Amino acid sequence: MSGSAERESGQSRSVVVLLAALVSSAAMAGVIAAVQLIIYPSFIEVSPERFVAFHEWYSIRIGWIVGVLMPVELIAAVLSIRVLPAGRMRWLAWLALGLVGAIWVVTALVQVPQHGRLSNGYDPDVIESLVAGNWIRFWLWQGKAAVSICLLVSWIRIRD
Repeated sequence: MSGSAERESGQSRSVVVLLAALVSSAAMAGVIAAVQLIIYPSFIEVSPERFVAFHEWYSIRIGWIVGVLMPVELIAAVLSIRVLPAGRMRWLAWLALGLVGAIWVVTALVQVPQHGRLSNGYDPDVIESLVAGNWIRFWLWQGKAAVSICLLVSWIRIRD
């Protein structure tokens, strides 16, 4: 492969990775906004008798969305470090991966156990804790989306 063809192939990989990172992060930033501002606060409004069924219904459906987007976001963050040039862009890619890692840790250590408790029944204290603690993920995902935008803009600028 000639130097020009290799460069174009590398640029194509880079833009695909950056677009996957941006789309998955922007989608998750929107999902978490809806969850934080509408869905989790509405949990308190569901009657205790219907709560377990409602929570199971919600968990299955949101799982279809985040079960695709979160792994794509993680893979794109890892690949960004590999395909981007050293310097500011690589630093931003590491920041993006750090944000994704923090999201996964908070999800696994805080939200998943809380949802486990809620799957057993209505508990207003757990719901309140879920809403309060989820602000961390809300801001992490907003930050990840912003970093993804910065990465794509930086990549476009170095192409000009």
